[in-house]
Amino acid sequence: MVPARRPAARTARVGAALALAATVALLGACASDTDGGGDGTSATEETTEPDGDPSTEPSTEPTDDATDEQQGLPDAATMDVVAGAHGKGLPPGADAPTEGGTGAAWSAEPGLLLVVTFGSSTCPLLAEDDAAVEGSDVVVSFVDIPADTACTMDYVPATSVVAVPDDVDPGADVSVVLGDRGTVVVPPPAEGAAGEFAWTAG
Repeated sequence: MVPARRPAARTARVGAALALAATVALLGACASDTDGGGDGTSATEETTEPDGDPSTEPSTEPTDDATDEQQGLPDAATMDVVAGAHGKGLPPGADAPTEGGTGAAWSAEPGLLLVVTFGSSTCPLLAEDDAAVEGSDVVVSFVDIPADTACTMDYVPATSVVAVPDDVDPGADVSVVLGDRGTVVVPPPAEGAAGEFAWTAG
């Protein structure tokens, strides 16, 4: 009598079922990797461009605020000669020393002095609008420049027009104190013309 072989047949069926299950699982894994279409990495790759327009970000470049005062000044050669006027450069007829300095002269307009200073183009030293009289001297004061102001290292002239009190006689030599820059003696002008400049040391 031949022995039955049912156990072997059952084992073969179990093995085939396991192989089929493994194949299905593998196909399912592949399908999940490509769901959504295209390259599976495309879903995770995102742009890293910054939000907003870069041109709207605050600039770190220095502004022109520090130079506004000098850039806004008219040319001294063509500016109106009125009390309180300021200009860059020298007025007509002024012949400044090579080393610079501070100077004063009568303008062609009665009662007005022209005061020239040398300094930074971004921080010009400008005279106050009105002079004072102290004893026999005409005293010119200057506008303070804040200590924390950033100034360029150039050395250029600036001109201020200063009103002188009516009791000062322009027909005689006048001692003019130019702040802490020194004192000059300004000679009288010819009638209807600007006078000669007197200069302190540079």
